Amino acid sequence: MKNKLPPAPSLTRRSCFVTPKVEIVIACEGKKTEPRYFSDCVAGYGAGLVRLRVLPVTGVPLTVVDAAIEEREKLVEKCRKSPNSFDACFRVWAVFDRDEHPGVSDALMRADEHRIDVAFSNPCFEIWPILHLEDYGAQSGRHAVQARLAALMPKYDHESGAVVDFPAIKDYFPIAYDRAHRHALARQAEDDPYGNPYTTVGELVLKIIQNGKGVFAKRR
Repeated sequence: MKNKLPPAPSLTRRSCFVTPKVEIVIACEGKKTEPRYFSDCVAGYGAGLVRLRVLPVTGVPLTVVDAAIEEREKLVEKCRKSPNSFDACFRVWAVFDRDEHPGVSDALMRADEHRIDVAFSNPCFEIWPILHLEDYGAQSGRHAVQARLAALMPKYDHESGAVVDFPAIKDYFPIAYDRAHRHALARQAEDDPYGNPYTTVGELVLKIIQNGKGVFAKRR
């Protein structure tokens, strides 16, 4: 009997909430692209109220999720012993792609079981910055998606560092978020909730914006 995947993240629009201070901890498979992008998000959207910490781990999705679980357990224990209320203000995320990785379904289920937030993209992370620039709906592989981003974003070059040009897309978050939301609805209608194309990176970015009390948070 096949293991049942956890349900895809709820697509119900939630009311905005903000926290005075929060630490966002991420474990991700990428060494440069994702950490640099989220650092730029915190600098651009966080208004000094969000602290980002990237765990020193890379690898396949299960490795990423296990690192996130271990870190969350440490933070929960620290919270129990600490009188500092800020220690209780944290979220731990696992960031990984479908790509050609083994064990993606197991990673998604394991994260769900251990209350780890997931920013998952199919086929790859680059689908998220693309959605700021166009409503890309092709069921392409990662190489085609990366090539499309390079065509739309001249400063992005996957072969020489794969850095997302954050200033070029910073103001288009609401457009990208809505496009990703519609794609997720379409995948659910197809009975393939994590199918290609799909991304929940926007949910992580939204948490940064909300906790930074950013203008976009008021529009959600």
